[in-house]
Amino acid sequence: MALIASIKAREILDSRGIPTLEGKLTTSDGIEVYAQIPSGESLGKHEGVELRDKDPKRYVGMGVLQAKGIINEAIAPKLLGVDTKSFAEIDQWLVKADGTKYYSKLGVNSLMLVSQLVFKANAAERKLPLYEYVNEYYNATFNQKVSLSHIPTPIYNMINGGKHGTKNLDFQEFHIVPSSSTPFAQTLEFAVSCYTGLKDLFQNRNADVSVSEEGGFTPSLFTNTEAFEIIKEVLVSKKIKIGVDIFAGVDCAPAYYYNNKQYAIKDQGASLNSKEYIDFIVNLVGKYNMIILEDPLQEDDMKGWKEITQQVGKQAYIVADDFVAGNMERLNVAIEEQACNAVLVKFNQVGTLSEMFAFVHQLRVNNMKILVSHRLGETTDATIADIAVGLQADFIKFGSPARGERIAKYNRLLEIETQLATI
Repeated sequence: MALIASIKAREILDSRGIPTLEGKLTTSDGIEVYAQIPSGESLGKHEGVELRDKDPKRYVGMGVLQAKGIINEAIAPKLLGVDTKSFAEIDQWLVKADGTKYYSKLGVNSLMLVSQLVFKANAAERKLPLYEYVNEYYNATFNQKVSLSHIPTPIYNMINGGKHGTKNLDFQEFHIVPSSSTPFAQTLEFAVSCYTGLKDLFQNRNADVSVSEEGGFTPSLFTNTEAFEIIKEVLVSKKIKIGVDIFAGVDCAPAYYYNNKQYAIKDQGASLNSKEYIDFIVNLVGKYNMIILEDPLQEDDMKGWKEITQQVGKQAYIVADDFVAGNMERLNVAIEEQACNAVLVKFNQVGTLSEMFAFVHQLRVNNMKILVSHRLGETTDATIADIAVGLQADFIKFGSPARGERIAKYNRLLEIETQLATI
């Protein structure tokens, strides 16, 4: 029996230099586990709310001392002596203690840290790798028989625009997506080859290009189409077969260029209405062998989501991020309306791992593709990699093959792939 002896939270910095939380849980039999909480920037209005200090004199209002205090002074004392096997009950208690729709009282960051720590303590007591325990727990909780058979197909970020990159590009992320039949280690090799190829191309053309917070390049291009063309040029030069070995992907994130029910993108001379914009996107899907189309429409454009899914849902995955935002009510509406066929899952959309697992289960039983994702503000904690494998997600999205906080996830997947080969 592993009883909680202590829980201690502290303020650390994420990959952007913005405060976040780290926690340590110690049990009565000496087990110690740690967790660090990532943070988003492109936050959907329907997802969980992080608790921030809002003190302009300190970290421009982004400090998390209040969240730290809630854990150390309010939550931790009430959990002392509680068996970590009461994980589900602890999660329920955390949600009830907050009592708000979007966790605005205690903060989704506070709740998720405690939830992760308790869950990790159980895995440590069982002496199981975290991904194995995730898989075992998920199967037992939801009466499933999901076997550990593969590493989810990675979605690699190559170029960033919009809010996450250069303002010349409207779309937020431009991806390459290897064939799902390719071993993970080989996909990583493909990604690095493409990434370094892009770097060489920009240098050879004397392009002054920087790297975004997610690791993608931020070149001074004039249109979104030009970004697709440059990636295609590099892939062709590497003799990688487009549409066979590698496919394209994009995270449109239209909140950046949607205004007054119009989509204003630089590829077109005038703003487009929903139908005109969908026609443009559909053309891109066919032209560039696109398989991942994330958040193509504004999050409240239900009619547009239904239309684009009807048009290209059989050749590409129409991925809902802000459109669903981890919200079970919105997911059920999307399922009923057949408005997408894949959904992004990431930390801090909901408050606890229990809710995250239930959300994934709802996706699985409704034949929706599962994409497990990082956040913009990341840490070197690779927990999300174990969760993606344990849940046997269809895809993972951890950013570019660059920057330490992203590489930590990819290195963990390499380790897990080796372990799975021995099972």
